[in-house]
Amino acid sequence: MPASSAGCVTRSAASTRWRLSRAEENPMETITLTINGQEVLSKAGKTILDVVNEHKLDRIPTLCHDPRLEPYGSCFLCVVEVAGLKKLVPACSTLATEGMIVDTDNPRIRSSRKTALELLLSNHYADCIGPCIDNCPANVDAQGYIALISMGRYEEALKLVKENNPLPLSIGRVCVRDCEAACRRQILDESVAINHLKRFIADKDAPHMWTPRVPEPNGKTVAVVGGGP
Repeated sequence: MPASSAGCVTRSAASTRWRLSRAEENPMETITLTINGQEVLSKAGKTILDVVNEHKLDRIPTLCHDPRLEPYGSCFLCVVEVAGLKKLVPACSTLATEGMIVDTDNPRIRSSRKTALELLLSNHYADCIGPCIDNCPANVDAQGYIALISMGRYEEALKLVKENNPLPLSIGRVCVRDCEAACRRQILDESVAINHLKRFIADKDAPHMWTPRVPEPNGKTVAVVGGGP
């Protein structure tokens, strides 16, 4: 959990008294609170982040937040200041309550967010593209098609492969597997069998051989020189 001299979040009793269970709130109740000096109305059960976004009062940065999921509050980039609390609280997981006074931007908040981001980046190698993709000569999205295979969505996985590699049936048998050599899973045990997974979906496709849509002729031609895969 990131800590900051500027006063980051802890799960102490003082800070968690605002973080009520959604089930304890009456969703039909209207509450009044003050955010950045502006009095606003909102329905009970919404988080501070929900209310701020609803009224377009600020653009609070988030990283771990996803509106489709229950709030987790682990990145601490969305911390805000609530009057009466010593510690900053995450806006994504703190429920707005009647009479709450919130500040979403001041030097203390910016300092805390900066510290949280620095801690997150301290163990990041700046390769947001997976090494398996980065080391593939065709830049095939190995992470993407492996995820689709794991969900049984084989046709979608094959289509993703063929976006960059139109010949997975043959390439899957002669590839030198630079992706596996760079796979970080081997730090724990061994590389993911990326090539075998590619071959698996290509073999399943072999009887009917799905091909990408051929674009309309543009008047240009290309020459393919040499052999091999």
